[in-house]
Amino acid sequence: MEPKVQVIGLIVALCYIIFSIDDVIWEIVHLISKRRADSKANHVPMESLEAIPPKLLAVIVAAWDEDGVLEPVIENMLASAHYPQSMYHVFLGVYPNDAETIAVAERLERKHKNVHIVMNVHAGPTCKADNLNNIIAFIKQFEANHDWRFSAIMVHDSEDVIHPYEFKVANFLLDRYNALQFPVFPLQRMPTFGNFFRGMTSGTYADEFAENHFRIMGMRDAMSAIVPSAGTGFVISRRILDEYGDEPLFPEDCLTEDYKLSLTLAQKGFPVHYVLEKVRRLLDDGNVKWDYIATRSIFPATFEKAVRQKTRWIYGITMQSARLADIFKPSELSFAGRYTLYRDLKAKIVNLLVLPGYLVFAYFLASRFMVLPTMYPKNTFAWWLCVLLTIIMIVHQIMRAIAIQYIYGFRSVIFACLLPPLMPIRFVWGNVINLAATLRAWKQLFFGVQKSDKTKRAAWHKTDHEFLDEYTLNRYHRNVGDVLLEKGYIDADTLQPMLDRSRREGSRLGDVLLQNKAVTEEQLMIAVAGSQRRLFIKDISPFISDIVDDFDRQWLERSQVYPLLKTKDGYVIAETNSTPADACKNLETDGTKIHIIYTTKAGVLKAIHSIDTEEAHSSTSLVTELLMQDKITWQQAVLALDHQDFTPDILGYMGLRPAEGETWLSPHIAAGAIFATAREAAATTE
Repeated sequence: MEPKVQVIGLIVALCYIIFSIDDVIWEIVHLISKRRADSKANHVPMESLEAIPPKLLAVIVAAWDEDGVLEPVIENMLASAHYPQSMYHVFLGVYPNDAETIAVAERLERKHKNVHIVMNVHAGPTCKADNLNNIIAFIKQFEANHDWRFSAIMVHDSEDVIHPYEFKVANFLLDRYNALQFPVFPLQRMPTFGNFFRGMTSGTYADEFAENHFRIMGMRDAMSAIVPSAGTGFVISRRILDEYGDEPLFPEDCLTEDYKLSLTLAQKGFPVHYVLEKVRRLLDDGNVKWDYIATRSIFPATFEKAVRQKTRWIYGITMQSARLADIFKPSELSFAGRYTLYRDLKAKIVNLLVLPGYLVFAYFLASRFMVLPTMYPKNTFAWWLCVLLTIIMIVHQIMRAIAIQYIYGFRSVIFACLLPPLMPIRFVWGNVINLAATLRAWKQLFFGVQKSDKTKRAAWHKTDHEFLDEYTLNRYHRNVGDVLLEKGYIDADTLQPMLDRSRREGSRLGDVLLQNKAVTEEQLMIAVAGSQRRLFIKDISPFISDIVDDFDRQWLERSQVYPLLKTKDGYVIAETNSTPADACKNLETDGTKIHIIYTTKAGVLKAIHSIDTEEAHSSTSLVTELLMQDKITWQQAVLALDHQDFTPDILGYMGLRPAEGETWLSPHIAAGAIFATAREAAATTE
């Protein structure tokens, strides 16, 4: 009996070593790799984001039976995104037989000019890829109708909390990369002993995503390996859309169309870049928090829902998207890319090892209380394998704990990694969920999956979603102080006492900052514009024209305002921090509309004093012509004129008309120069 037990123990230990030792080697290679250092040096210089003009972005959301969450999700996105609303459009893919979701989408479309319904040609639910491809086809027709070109599509789910700076960072990086993946971090309630078991399943998502999206995805990117799409927070550039032409972008024969697309892109020479960026926030208690620019959403909280969702992931990734032959066949994949493909494939085997592993562990515990044959005699080969596995497991738990600490804080580390008995409960529970999901995936492989009656492809087994309340969502919005910290205009030690004084005196934070000369007027107005989602321009000279004759010059100087553009229904006027609150309200008579942007007092005075000079009637003919023809909005016109020195074809670069040739090349170089300058500055600081 004893030899048989020892053979079983040896086989189990060997299997664990075979499937885990390569990960240890990979970690070591990454730690000593030069590419790791280079990736750190290539972080986005947050203070330089405004140097790149905003490009047209298309946000696509596939929705089936999402009437409960779709409206607050889109409203929150529109209310919090620090990106000009005229420069991104939201396309909601719905089905003709989903009346409740259609009603919500129609309400959003009526309320917001940049929200559009895309009706699927099939009754729902089809597969998610079919929905997304249908939206993309609609977008191409939308572009033709408006003579626009979106620079990228951004894929999001209908339950996402989208970070306020995601669009701005994506806009910057699209001049360097063809595809981007932002982190996804599950939302979870602050863990306590009272809610520990109730939140244990959703907590396993937080633990796994913290480790994968804080550490492993960044490691993949640094090592030029395959960065898989997470299905949300995924950005696909115009160059890829043009490469595919009329061919469907998302594969409709796979449950994980996102992963398969990212693998195909890597094989075509379009690797996905992983974006792990963070900004500083000052909390109410005075502490500074690093906030990652990531997508956040609520994940399943019950065992059955978690198993169903992970079954789709495991089946789609390891049994539909990737195959062992892909590792060896000729392609654009590097050695690192081929290894990570193997790493993803082995999950369908590794997850099954949990069962014999825990049975061996149970046998070991039982042997402490009863006489059983020894499975691992001391100092034998199998015993030393167990010692090595124990070390690997401890190191793994430490690395996971570090990731969880960075994303969720130390309290979450305690509940995720340090709470026994014997082994962390949440870690074990996560392994059990993965085991059950993998067994179900193997069952689907042998007995098939349910298919859509319409498309005859794998049906969309979506997860039921819930969303956050309005009070919690407001915590994700950015205020003036957040923007000042993000751009490095002020440090937290200086900002905190100014905030305290502002609250104590009931005065505006901006006034307190200016009185104490903590920031300049320009810095303050940039922050105010950002927090209020309005435009800021520093130089008014491109806007100087004869429309100023429509206004009394003394009133302009007294009110600290300046008219920039004339629209069909009114005027675009620049205000300053010194402009009286009701200065422009009296102008809104007889249907005249006033659109406000921000600038500085010095800029307004300079423009007023330049009225009678030769530069007073500089040409803005093309932009104003398109504005009066309703081919661009007033906001787009302001942005184009404000950035007209960036590239000769600024309208083409922004996507407001077909680009003339490869006009993205010059901005590509400009963005690279910004990275290089930021890197030199960081090196000097160090």
